[in-house]
Amino acid sequence: MVSRRDVLRIGTAALAGTMIESAVAGGSAHAAPAPLPAPLPAGPVTPVTPVPVEHGCYLTFCRIPTAGLATWKSIMDSFAEDGVDRVVLWLGGAFRSRKYPITWQYNRSHRNVREDFAGDLIEYAHTLGIRVLLGFTPYTYDGTNQYAFERPDLKAQQAGGQLARMQGIHSWGYNLDPTKADAKRFMLEYARELYFDFYPNADGLLIESSDIDICTGGDCGGPRHYYEIEFEFVRQLSDEVWAHNPDADIIVHPNYFVGGSNGAELPYDPRWTVIFSPWTVNLDFAKKVSRAYYFDLDVISQPPENVASSVRWVRDHGFASYFPSQEFFTFVAQHAEIGETNLIGQQLRPFGFDFLGLDENPYADPVVSVNRVALREYAKNPDLPDADFHARLGAAVFGDTATEQNVTDLLFLHDFCYGHDKSLFSLAVQADPRAMRDRLERGLLGFADLRAIQGKLDALPAVAERIRRSRNPAVRRLDRHTSLVARNWDRDSRDLLGAHLRG
Repeated sequence: MVSRRDVLRIGTAALAGTMIESAVAGGSAHAAPAPLPAPLPAGPVTPVTPVPVEHGCYLTFCRIPTAGLATWKSIMDSFAEDGVDRVVLWLGGAFRSRKYPITWQYNRSHRNVREDFAGDLIEYAHTLGIRVLLGFTPYTYDGTNQYAFERPDLKAQQAGGQLARMQGIHSWGYNLDPTKADAKRFMLEYARELYFDFYPNADGLLIESSDIDICTGGDCGGPRHYYEIEFEFVRQLSDEVWAHNPDADIIVHPNYFVGGSNGAELPYDPRWTVIFSPWTVNLDFAKKVSRAYYFDLDVISQPPENVASSVRWVRDHGFASYFPSQEFFTFVAQHAEIGETNLIGQQLRPFGFDFLGLDENPYADPVVSVNRVALREYAKNPDLPDADFHARLGAAVFGDTATEQNVTDLLFLHDFCYGHDKSLFSLAVQADPRAMRDRLERGLLGFADLRAIQGKLDALPAVAERIRRSRNPAVRRLDRHTSLVARNWDRDSRDLLGAHLRG
């Protein structure tokens, strides 16, 4: 079984083969295409009207502490332009809980903790036709996992009897034991406070079940029983939310319904939307639910052709919506986030670009825009030809005077920054030698990888020169990307790469 941690650590592209095998219940997640049939005789062609694909997006709002209301409104404008209909804002750990202040102490510099503007942001999103859902995870993750610092007696137990270890992203803490009455009380009161007291104008919830270090020891009695207990919370909170707003969207994960080694077999309420991910795909169950969404990390970490493949896969398998992550991060890393020791003490920047501001809409950046345009255009027409995508990308980023060479150079830079082992937090290894050092120390790069990095670096100067000489100011904006890479690859970094290539 592919786990969430595997996907986050290795990346979705590297796991493609594993995903194919892990989606056993309903076939592959991204299966290889079947052989092409023999060509049909030439004849009149009937135009096919494209079937658009709905698409929302997922943001860990709590891990973007530096952005204020004006920036968030600008971000919502970008999503509206892209045709996004629903946005999840992960609010756990990012609102100033009165009942449980320990949940936001780690995040006390967060702009929403200080200014409480999320309600106004939700209202603004509504004017754009976007529904906003609040995200959190029962008994773990951001905000919730801080409660064990105040109540260490509520820490989860693992199967071997040891207590849960400290872990997380940004919010490092401890999973809770849901069999304990005080943990159950905390979880319900915290979720009620988030939705009913702070943001009752939200359009629903994403209740994201966890599969990392969940309570499996003691009275939890293994993963199946854990999800049975967690389901009690989900059932009760859902009923309370629907009593308040019968039209509320509540998105849950399939762990409560699919059985197996890491799930339960509990009754599904057709009012729930079920969201599947690369590590939880079950196509048989997806066919049975009233609304099925598909989540992955392709928009923030992969080339545009992967985004196109995901859109087509969602369409071909009857999912109601493609719901990818559009996360970026602006917190200061205090730990080795997903094993990246090079990040400790570093101020994270949006999508790994050091020149992007901490209170700036990063989706306007031309390289970031590549996958934005891919999501928008392939959602309109999943079978859009490559040439048409390139034309629309050029017009969106560079204007009506865009040339084929402009688009080629933009895609080169996107591949440079996203193309090899891009993590959630930093650029790909060929664009950020700090990431290269980290992967070398962890034994994650081979000789062929290093040769590919050198090849990209050899090709970069010609691209940079064309960008500098362009008469189009929108093209010249890419100069800050090429200049960033040039600054990153100082003499010591180039010497390190050369030594490994020789050695």
